[in-house]
Amino acid sequence: MRNICLSILCAGLLAACDVPEKTLSITVPACRPPSVEQGILSIGDVSFDPGQVEAEAIEDALGRPALSIRLDTAGAEKLAVLTRDNIGQTLPLRVGDEVLMSPIVTEVISGGMLQVAGDFDKAELETLALRLSPPCDQDAG
Repeated sequence: MRNICLSILCAGLLAACDVPEKTLSITVPACRPPSVEQGILSIGDVSFDPGQVEAEAIEDALGRPALSIRLDTAGAEKLAVLTRDNIGQTLPLRVGDEVLMSPIVTEVISGGMLQVAGDFDKAELETLALRLSPPCDQDAG
C-alpha cells in the first residue's frame, strides 16, 4: 500500500493564515501486474515478503534517480536485527538474483527506510519498484 499525503496550505501576500497541523492521508494500493516478474528483496541472507515492502522510484537530495524502500513493522524489525548483528560487514542488497549494491553496515537501521542510489536510470528503478510490489490479485489486507 502506498500512502499519498495531500496537504492544502494557505498562501497569500496580503492575508496571513495558519498552516493546518493535520494532513489528509489517502492509501492507494500498488500492485504488480502478472506480466511483471516478482522480485524478492533480500539483504544478506534475509528475504522480505512482497507484502512487507513498498518501493518507489524517486530523486535523491542531489536530484539523482534513487529507489526508496519502506518496510512494514515486521520487515523493519528484521532489518534492525540484521543491521545490528552485522555492523562492519558487507551485506549484498538484491532483488531476485540481481545484486544492486553491497554496502558496509555502519549502523543499525531501525526505521525500516532505505534509499538505493547509484548508477541507475529512472526507468530501471521504476521497473525494480514494480517488481517489488505484491501481485495485483493479492488481497492487500
